Amino acid sequence: MKYPNAKIIMNNGNEITIELYPNIAPNTVNSFVHCATNGYYDNQLIRRIVPGFVIQPSYNEFENNPNCMFEIDGEYAMNGFDNPISFEKYVVAMGTEGGVTASGSCFFIVVGDGNEERLNGKYPAFGRVISGFEELERLCNVALKDVSLPNEPSVTIKEPLIPEIMKHVEIISNGWEFDEVKKIIK
Repeated sequence: MKYPNAKIIMNNGNEITIELYPNIAPNTVNSFVHCATNGYYDNQLIRRIVPGFVIQPSYNEFENNPNCMFEIDGEYAMNGFDNPISFEKYVVAMGTEGGVTASGSCFFIVVGDGNEERLNGKYPAFGRVISGFEELERLCNVALKDVSLPNEPSVTIKEPLIPEIMKHVEIISNGWEFDEVKKIIK
């Protein structure tokens, strides 16, 4: 059986397709699918780009959208969960602030080589980009501006100078069924 896919359609019409692994990180995939099918990722800005490291659509639950403000159990080794996905270029994972939980909505895409030691076992990997590499390369080369985080003035994030927008995220189930996400409400 083919794995399910998620197709990120950018505002410019370009697409990035992610193969999802519900057999490896089931609740993380359920969470991503929940956010996508409910439209929480639609028309959202790409908030962080670190060339050679990650593209992260959000680090703040999509501007603190109440629908996105939940966590899930962290399906990664530091939380005692067997997740064998190595953080090679194009792996997709949910963010976390450490501990036993991960974001239910804030995902990132690894866009550089050599980040395995830094990321392996510390984040719930749940997919891999299988097409749209040119769009990821384009995003890594857009002009960026520094943005200070309101709650952490010493932390600077780089975001696109000209907004880059995820217009829609479409789930292609390929026959897979998804369970209700098991949320931990903040």
